[in-house]
Amino acid sequence: MDVASLARMVAGRHGWPMTQGHDGGVRMEIRTEAARTQVVQLHPGQDPDGRPIVWVWSVICETSGVGDPWYLLRLNATLTAGAVAVRDPNVILVDTLALQGLQPVELERVISWVARHADSLEKQVHGAFDRN
Repeated sequence: MDVASLARMVAGRHGWPMTQGHDGGVRMEIRTEAARTQVVQLHPGQDPDGRPIVWVWSVICETSGVGDPWYLLRLNATLTAGAVAVRDPNVILVDTLALQGLQPVELERVISWVARHADSLEKQVHGAFDRN
C-alpha cells in the first residue's frame, strides 16, 4: 500500500483534515489539545538500501527561533523515537517508517506522537498561545 492510501485510512478514522500533494506527500492537521493543532506531513522516500519508507515530520519553529543550536543535539539524546532536524528554514521533528508491511495503527501512532511532541516543543519555543 502507498503512503497516501495509508494516510487516508488513518485520517478518515479520526476526522483529521488531509490534503495530498502532486509529489505523493500528504499534509494532515492533528488536534493536539483544546484549541491547538499541529500540521504533520508524510512523504514517501527510500532508505539507503532502496527500500520504500515514509517520512513523518512536523515543523517546530524557524531556525532563527533557536538561540542555542547545541540544545537541539541535547534534545535528540532524550528522544525515545524520531529526531530533531533542520530542514531550512525550519527545525522539525521527524520519524521514518518502513513502508513494507506498515499497518495503519502503527502509522497512526507515529503521526500522533510527532504531532504531540512537535506541538510541545513549539510551545517551549514560542510559549503557549492559541493558533486557532
